[in-house]
Amino acid sequence: MTNEGTMRKQLRELAGIAHERELSLYLSDLEARFAEWRSREIHAEELSGFIHEFHDGAARAVYKTYTILKRDQLVARGLGIGLLAEDEVPSNIIEMLADSITYYREHYEIDDDDPLSELRG
Repeated sequence: MTNEGTMRKQLRELAGIAHERELSLYLSDLEARFAEWRSREIHAEELSGFIHEFHDGAARAVYKTYTILKRDQLVARGLGIGLLAEDEVPSNIIEMLADSITYYREHYEIDDDDPLSELRG
């Protein structure tokens, strides 16, 4: 496989990892609602509302992000917001994406109530 082919494969794999982690953050939030329902803290109708809200909100936003952005942008975003750690990414990719990573670290806004904000700790 060529160097370019290797890099494309690495970007695809890294974007997949970022996608899995981001979606998992939102699913964990929804999972907490299921726990509230099981312990009878909320009613089934409320849980159904949270499921609907997840589907139309977070799930749709994650889907759009990972279908609209190119893989290199997804990896830069993943590094910039903390979905990916630098030690998981080959140094040549970090060097190639340095400007984009800096942009996502310094300028990408995340609401305080968004589970992604926890990554910026």
